[in-house]
Amino acid sequence: MVLTIILAIVVFTIVVLVHELGHYWAAKKAGIHVVEFSIGIGPRLFHFKRGDTIFSLKLFPLGGSCRMLGDGESDDGVDEEGDIIEKSPNPRSFNAKPVWARMIVILAGALLNFVLAILLSMVMTMFNSQQEATVRDFSQTSPMREAGILEGDRIVRMDGRRIRVQGDMRLGLLDVDGSPINLTVDRDGQRLDFTVIPHYHQYEVDGEQRSRWMLGFYWGIAVGTFEQIPASLQNQPAVRQLGFLESVAMGYQNVTFLMRATVTGIIRLFTHGFNIADLMGPIGIVDMVGGHVEGATMAAEEAEASVGMAVFWTMMNFTILLSANLGIFNLLPLPALDGGRMVFLTLEAIRRKPIPPEREGMVHFIGFALIMVLAVVIAYNDILRFF
Repeated sequence: MVLTIILAIVVFTIVVLVHELGHYWAAKKAGIHVVEFSIGIGPRLFHFKRGDTIFSLKLFPLGGSCRMLGDGESDDGVDEEGDIIEKSPNPRSFNAKPVWARMIVILAGALLNFVLAILLSMVMTMFNSQQEATVRDFSQTSPMREAGILEGDRIVRMDGRRIRVQGDMRLGLLDVDGSPINLTVDRDGQRLDFTVIPHYHQYEVDGEQRSRWMLGFYWGIAVGTFEQIPASLQNQPAVRQLGFLESVAMGYQNVTFLMRATVTGIIRLFTHGFNIADLMGPIGIVDMVGGHVEGATMAAEEAEASVGMAVFWTMMNFTILLSANLGIFNLLPLPALDGGRMVFLTLEAIRRKPIPPEREGMVHFIGFALIMVLAVVIAYNDILRFF
């Protein structure tokens, strides 16, 4: 349990650090005075000053900040070290920069999260097996086989939507109600169209009865660039080794899928009934990390593989997931988030004059308060699930 918490903190810290580094780098390039760069929230554990910026590590590893001169405060005064900050108007103030420069600074945090997720995903794809949207095998009663689809066919479209990775099909199946599905497959370079009628399948997971619409097939497997095809899979259909460029492309596609899935999940919260129990906070994520680490450890032991490497790849996968999710979440047009600040900057660009700072500050304050209330409710639900 202690190890799981430590691993989760490491992942949170990496993701938040990269996000804040995006803001910091863009601010410095724009000539903005960064007053404080901090990881964590709450009281400081320690800090140091380099140049005119204070770098802090704070008690609770659940966030961070890149505080810039004039961003949500006046352009003058003293910093937390007691050093005098130049009196306004200050050319190094956030508000003194053009709207386009401030937009870049605000967007840079999410952008760097996406870059981190893509780079790590490319590395994972090179070294690990990937499930492609290729038919490897069928269930006993398979609607896809009945429709004429064969092993080795690669699914490229589902009801007109492009299928890049196998997760795209999972998203498409969320709204399946038994109606016929139009599938387009690539068979030896030829595009073929099929109509498949899903089956309603009931099954049991850990003693719990579940049900869903299914197409009755198993995914194909592609091993990474630097991984050899296991002997047990060498003669199986739809099992192949990815080239370097394919690994790079699939790594990118995996992250763009995570981004699409996050947006789809947010939309479904409101279009299919908002349920607070569907949301998960840091405590729930720690519990989920623990379950996946335990599962990876058991799988590695059964396969007589390296437990350490299994845990490492599991944590990298969570870093990719959280980094992509944090980037999307921060861009939501909600007060106190980067997306909310982008709304005000966009209005300023349209009006050609800024929104009064006190009004914008009040909106962000109310938004922050509501987010904190939501965070407490989510934490309470996480604790109930955890115990």
